[in-house]
Amino acid sequence: MRGEVRIQGSKNAVLPMMAAAVLCEEITVIENCPDISDVHAMAEVIEDIGGCVTYENHCLTIDAAGIRSKSIEEKKVKEIRASVLLTGSMLARFGKVTIDYPGGCSIGSRPIDFHIKAFHKMGVVTTEDESCIRCETNSSLRGTAIELEFPSVGATENIILAAVLAKGVTWIQNAAREPEIVEFCHFLQTMGAKIKGEGTEHIIIQGVSKLHGIKWRLGADRIVFLTYAMMVAGCGGEAYLETDSDTPPKEITVLSRLGCQIRLESKGISIQQESRPNSISYICTRPYPGFPTDGQSLLMAVLSKSGGISTIEESIFENRFRMIRQLRKMGANIDYVSNRARITGVTKLHGAKVEADDLRSGAGLLIAAGMAEGITTVSREHFIHRGYEDVVTHMRKLGLTAKYRREE
Repeated sequence: MRGEVRIQGSKNAVLPMMAAAVLCEEITVIENCPDISDVHAMAEVIEDIGGCVTYENHCLTIDAAGIRSKSIEEKKVKEIRASVLLTGSMLARFGKVTIDYPGGCSIGSRPIDFHIKAFHKMGVVTTEDESCIRCETNSSLRGTAIELEFPSVGATENIILAAVLAKGVTWIQNAAREPEIVEFCHFLQTMGAKIKGEGTEHIIIQGVSKLHGIKWRLGADRIVFLTYAMMVAGCGGEAYLETDSDTPPKEITVLSRLGCQIRLESKGISIQQESRPNSISYICTRPYPGFPTDGQSLLMAVLSKSGGISTIEESIFENRFRMIRQLRKMGANIDYVSNRARITGVTKLHGAKVEADDLRSGAGLLIAAGMAEGITTVSREHFIHRGYEDVVTHMRKLGLTAKYRREE
């Protein structure tokens, strides 16, 4: 591989920011917004409840002044799990919301119990049936101490959204620490929110009476960075990945373990792989700052052609190993029991017809396709479009022969 790719804006940061835009009646502008289906699906949800959303040249503009509806329709909610974040912002602004259970990728059980328990402590009364949740507070939300059983990213974001306009102080203990949480908090601070401790296990939110609209430039997507970096690690060659950031993603450490040579530059990272990737004896997905579950499928694809035996343990989602049967079609030697996969590196992968089961398995299959001999066709590509913009063009920029089936 040879080439340069500019890394798109962060999917996992922009979606909670879109929910935050609902908190105020002024215009919010997010620049460097990725052109992905999840963003457009979230925009449709906001428009359905009365907001006005426009997207042009990677600039997203949200005017939430006209929001009147307190009910989010089932069809839209099923398309995108991040729509559950509107629960916190709608409760903060209106004191009530009805929302259907969210959708998203089928990577395992992702209950919203943590969200609901936190809302109860903030004075919210909920009623549930088979399809939806009705949330309402008799007065205003109140700040309180909330300890999460698990550092859930979505629950942390939803609590913050509810707490920024609540009365009093909210303490979140065992909060998620992902970089996307930190950027999200900085976004809200610029809107006028009072938040301390972002990036730590303890986040403190002092409620304010009002937020205002802002213009924000979104940071680079670290998982998209890792995807193209893994392509280099698996296929060999060299690439420059432009990130517009002086701080390298923590995930570059696993690239070094694979044998990549990494050079940090002012606004990007150069990655070179001159030989077969190294095996990794053991790695386990963990909440940040551990290795991300979103990177597990990407790494598994690379390790399928490594020079030894590797073990991956998945500790976050129980269905993250569904990609294994697709990699086996391509000649990979992978066994798994429960949440542990044993990958014995092979010298060759061959092209095959495979299908994506979720967003990151789709990206992992693209990496495997680049590493394989012959032609690979990846179906159910709509999963990939949820988080990657124009992925075929970017693969071409890195020297791979890739096309959409409609181009045939």
